[in-house]
Amino acid sequence: MSQIHYIVTNLIKIMADRNLTKSAFAEEIGFIETKWNKISNGKQALSVIDLSKIAEKLQMRDIDIITYPKEFTDKDCTQGQSERVSVTFEVSPDKRDYLLKMVMGDQNQKSKMRS
Repeated sequence: MSQIHYIVTNLIKIMADRNLTKSAFAEEIGFIETKWNKISNGKQALSVIDLSKIAEKLQMRDIDIITYPKEFTDKDCTQGQSERVSVTFEVSPDKRDYLLKMVMGDQNQKSKMRS
């Protein structure tokens, strides 16, 4: 695994926007520095669980890390308001599946749990 995932790239942007060093960012997100170094260098995958923990530590929503620097707005929440904004993302099929799993949860995992 040497390719850096776009969500990790977004985390690196957040780190830079907050003027944090790798060491300070690792501490901020509750990781040991070596784990963050491996993830940020593409040597270790970022799990969905870790993404959720990072989002909580950064006081952000998971989806806002995925869409960073933009913020996700649910169209159902904006209906009935005087201003309506919609955002459309064009992503490759592999990113689409990942985004859907992040937003909707893994339906296969839920159905296995019910069995």
